Amino acid sequence: MTIVEPTNKSVLDFEGLHLYHSDRSNCSARVRLLLGEKELPWVSHHLSLKEKDNVSEEYFGINPKGLVPALVHDGVVVTESNDILAYLEEKFPEPGFRNVSDEEQSEIDWWLKTSGEIHLPGIKTLQYFKRVAKILKKSDEEFQRYQALQTDPELKAFHAKHGAPGSSLTQEDADEATKLMDSIFEKMEQKLSNSDWIVGNTYTLADISWGPTYTTMTIGGFDFDRYPNINAWYERVSARPQFDEAFLKWIRESTWGHDKT
Repeated sequence: MTIVEPTNKSVLDFEGLHLYHSDRSNCSARVRLLLGEKELPWVSHHLSLKEKDNVSEEYFGINPKGLVPALVHDGVVVTESNDILAYLEEKFPEPGFRNVSDEEQSEIDWWLKTSGEIHLPGIKTLQYFKRVAKILKKSDEEFQRYQALQTDPELKAFHAKHGAPGSSLTQEDADEATKLMDSIFEKMEQKLSNSDWIVGNTYTLADISWGPTYTTMTIGGFDFDRYPNINAWYERVSARPQFDEAFLKWIRESTWGHDKT
């Protein structure tokens, strides 16, 4: 679990749950979704990625990778969205979303771990290649500020590839990302061939983690036509009242433009 010692000491005095998040971020959405499912009160600190709100010394002092989301709970800072899900489940166990067998708990952990591992090379690469890079384009000054603040080598390399003057992600990058995502969705399609949910017969953290990913991938033009079980699963996930509140409403109200959701 990623517990951060913030250099921005102002958050150490926070009481209760505070979430730094962004409207269209699928990683932010999965945390908002779990907070809603557990009916937990939380304080919103919305960051506009379009306006580069996260590219500041203040925010890097909370999350040293500059990513959203970041959770602050009574002064404790937790980053990485799937780690935040696990943290909330531990601290607020009712209602529970991993009340399954030990074997199935290991499956949930695998799906959460995989969701995190494929985010940059898969989801983020495809989203930036197809539409996000133009929307979040950095000026030369913004790019230099980001590179100065960012210390994570993978993130520095990724943003240098799409954000540096004269550089961009390539079709080859997108093809590799698509291949990676298909390898995971093929496993998910098989899992859902005899179950309504990704792990076991109940709605768990695995569904909470991957539901917003489907939304984001669809908006980005990913073709799910050959995954009928995943499409049916998403209908069940998105029918939950908290899903609209946690993600779809934020997309509708976003300043990025209008997408079908």
